Amino acid sequence: MIKKIIAVNDISGLGRCSLTAAIPVISSLGVQTCPLPTAVLSNQTCFESFCMKSLTENMADTVKIWHDLGFSFDGIYSGFLAEERQADILLELAESYKQAVFVLDPVMGDKGEVYSNFSDGLLKKMQMLAEKADIITPNVTELCLLCENSYKTDVKAITDMAKTLLKGKLKSIVVTGITSGNMIQNIVLQQDMSKTFETVKTGGGFSGTGDIMSSIIAAYAVKGRGVCEAVEKAADFISGCIEKTVGQGFDPQNGVDFELMLDELVKEK
Repeated sequence: MIKKIIAVNDISGLGRCSLTAAIPVISSLGVQTCPLPTAVLSNQTCFESFCMKSLTENMADTVKIWHDLGFSFDGIYSGFLAEERQADILLELAESYKQAVFVLDPVMGDKGEVYSNFSDGLLKKMQMLAEKADIITPNVTELCLLCENSYKTDVKAITDMAKTLLKGKLKSIVVTGITSGNMIQNIVLQQDMSKTFETVKTGGGFSGTGDIMSSIIAAYAVKGRGVCEAVEKAADFISGCIEKTVGQGFDPQNGVDFELMLDELVKEK
């Protein structure tokens, strides 16, 4: 039977990120995507302006109906949370579906800066969620926040920080998007293992690549495949998407042309 994963994230009209990236990517890997939207945005937040409507009440109503109807899920993948109350809903969801593989992308900031929805309360809830997750996929800024450390870019310091979070249910950490010269590194850490995956940096930063990375990791996880295998595939896939995008002229805020590369994921089913 096909696996099912709850995708908790926002939906942005433009920007190729969050659910507009997660749904096609996870589906291409042969996993049913069950969206639980946290907010609706006109476009992703890196554009000059945007509007957003939080969907907290709808999330709560949806989760209640899923429980009442007795639905079951094989995985939970969570990204952007619009407000602290949504973290409480996600905590309850993780508790209700303990058998589901839980992949958490603790979206709070990037490049040493926090996002506009960040609060100390949200950070505390993200720390609680990380303890309930099987895999977390923070960027360096989010890792520093989870560890309550100042922003660092040294790879050894990043690795040492990440190891302090490996306890309880949390078995794997993927620290994403580390810039090292002309390379982008993604580091996988487990209790007895650390492995770095590198790709050449091309064309600057693009919207949504972290969402694609986490979506592939989540789909592989519910299918019982390894985290390192997922990260290697995701890094290669994203690199290919960037090459396609740069070759055609691009706006980094509108993300990568992953639609042209989905057949590469379908082969992985």
